[in-house]
Amino acid sequence: MHNDVDDNKVYDIAILGGGLAGLTLAKQVLDKRPETTIAILEKETFPVPDAAHKVGESTVEIGAHYLGEIIGLKKHLVDQQLPKFGLRFFLKEPGQTLAEGTEIGGSDFFPAPSYQCDRGRLENHLARVVADMGANLISGSTIRQVDFPDQEASTPESPAPYNIGYQHEKQDHALQARWLIDATGRMSFLKRKLDLDEPVEHNVNAVWFRFASQIQVDQWCDDPGWKSLTGKIPRRWLSTNHMMGAGYWVWIIPLATGSTSVGIVSDPRLHPLTEMNSFEKAIAWIERNEPICHAQLARHADKVQDFLAIKKLARNCRQVFSRDRWAITGVAGVFLDPFYSPGIDYIGIGNMMIAKLIEEDFAGRSIEQLAPTYQSIFMTLFQNNLLTYQDQYPLFGNPRIMSLKIVWDYALYWSFPALLFFHHKLTDPIFIQSLWKGIEELRAMNLRMQQFFRDWHESEAYPHVDAAFIDQKQVELLLQLNAELDEKLDDAALKTRFERNVNIIRDLMRETMDRVGVLTTDGENGFAQEPRPEPQLSKIFEALHL
Repeated sequence: MHNDVDDNKVYDIAILGGGLAGLTLAKQVLDKRPETTIAILEKETFPVPDAAHKVGESTVEIGAHYLGEIIGLKKHLVDQQLPKFGLRFFLKEPGQTLAEGTEIGGSDFFPAPSYQCDRGRLENHLARVVADMGANLISGSTIRQVDFPDQEASTPESPAPYNIGYQHEKQDHALQARWLIDATGRMSFLKRKLDLDEPVEHNVNAVWFRFASQIQVDQWCDDPGWKSLTGKIPRRWLSTNHMMGAGYWVWIIPLATGSTSVGIVSDPRLHPLTEMNSFEKAIAWIERNEPICHAQLARHADKVQDFLAIKKLARNCRQVFSRDRWAITGVAGVFLDPFYSPGIDYIGIGNMMIAKLIEEDFAGRSIEQLAPTYQSIFMTLFQNNLLTYQDQYPLFGNPRIMSLKIVWDYALYWSFPALLFFHHKLTDPIFIQSLWKGIEELRAMNLRMQQFFRDWHESEAYPHVDAAFIDQKQVELLLQLNAELDEKLDDAALKTRFERNVNIIRDLMRETMDRVGVLTTDGENGFAQEPRPEPQLSKIFEALHL
């Protein structure tokens, strides 16, 4: 690491925070423009410990593609991290074994890869890489102040720099930079300085901890039939395993260093944080709510590595990109919920937009219009995704609803944001505008379906949990949408694919509503005069007795 603390040196970019968001952005910019001078101020000292205590150990398709293909970490992910066997969900009644409950997951890996990431190992690797590329990574530093330039004294050709004061090894230092990026995580330096905090209509709390041992869900049940099924499902333990109930879920995530990450995420209206805000309380809570999980974790209680509790996990931000050459990335700006593992997705999407703004600026092209346009696109994606989580935690113990909700949420994700991200189109405003009618229809359908799931829950709040394996790989639609992500399409073909996907999502909504037979808030499903769509969910309906 460089740790070059020459005072008042002027950099092209100053990045506050040397975690995943800041390091990946630095590498992305340097890959495109190697001559860029970058200073990264990070409070921790590298190398950080493996199994670093951070949200974002589990990737899904957008985040995995960003890390592997765009940032160029594919070899590291394959050699030094673990493959992720998708998302897997277990729902059961008190006293039921895993075999007697409902399991929702795949019987094999989906085509587009994802990974379980030891964040300490990943960030140590990235720190070495960006330092070797020429970034000045000043670790062990504390940001003291940031002075914004006088924009009236700036010109497009010669903008006045930001002045950043920081402390390193108990000495005060300063540097200057044309661009200022906040990647400080939950510290949210710029959000606090500029009063950008925005309320978010989603409230969940989280606690999590790690054990210095490998905990494998595959070994949690002795039922012969379940073991036989396990033989057909390679390595369940590589999934992000969710133990679910009304108002909560518990994650079990394996890490390549041999540790296991465990977390509880809950709706405080049903499970207050005070019931789990210490390791002892959290373990007691798991014993009450997930006794099978507790019986396994208790064996490793002497190997606990850390513990953290966070209130109000979701975060919003009024602005994340500015035409005045500042931006906010990662948790320093927005965060929704760790369910479905979207954290690194938003790092990837945000960094793609920031890198493009920086590229345009250094090429001498104005970002006056581009910055607010990206702001609009980014926040539209955030608000659309919020619908997936808002007031949905009470449904989490309902296997019939969750089996179909998960299919719906996957299909929507792969049909729209993942498809456009894989084709580098979320940074193409003209292309996005050409799809706007379809994007608005997808939002309207998602709003309707999430309300439909809530209404269904009102009429069937506590169904019996049957022994069932809901194999997502048997839903041909999901396999198709996932496999198509990596196809290389030109703009015309991509637009046609997106329009087809909108039709697919519409048919999926109609099939679900027709079969379930639950009325929407409008009092009717609204499809009586339309031909039925081609069945996609018949095997799930059969398994759920619908």
